[in-house]
Amino acid sequence: MSLEEILKDIELRGKQELDELRLYYEKKIADIQAKQERTLTSQNEKIRKSTEEEKRTAERTIVSSAEMEALNILRSREGSLVEEAVSKAELYLKNMRDRKDYPDILAKMVEISRETLGKDCRIIASKEDSSRISAEGSKVVVKEVDPFGGIKAETADGTRELDLTVAAIVSELRERIISQFYQHIGE
Repeated sequence: MSLEEILKDIELRGKQELDELRLYYEKKIADIQAKQERTLTSQNEKIRKSTEEEKRTAERTIVSSAEMEALNILRSREGSLVEEAVSKAELYLKNMRDRKDYPDILAKMVEISRETLGKDCRIIASKEDSSRISAEGSKVVVKEVDPFGGIKAETADGTRELDLTVAAIVSELRERIISQFYQHIGE
């Protein structure tokens, strides 16, 4: 084989090896690019899902905070309205002496006292109220018991007492009134 042939053969083998290497590395580059593309797609999907989850979490937090704030405002307003209504009810009760039926109310208080403590019980009332009381068989004691009206009563031997003053009734009814208002407004 001549030198020329040998050189052509070497050159031909060189081209073949070069083509094989080029094809091998082109395939490797294509595999790496495909792997990189899959990794990028996967990472983008993870980021998208994470971002969506963070967005939903933030929205839920904001909505939850807004709902709590609205509930607090609503409860505060309801509390104010209930307190205002209770105050009006208390004012109405505390002005009971000015009502036309106050003597009838006093008579009912005396009747309850006599039924509860006995017909011989002592009725304790303010000077203003004592003149309006008719308590046959019971002793009426004049003593300031409550600036808003009502009576106190005690057994003849002083062992039991019944407080029917307006202040005592208001105090006892306050929680019931508040409870009724909250039931009425749907609490």
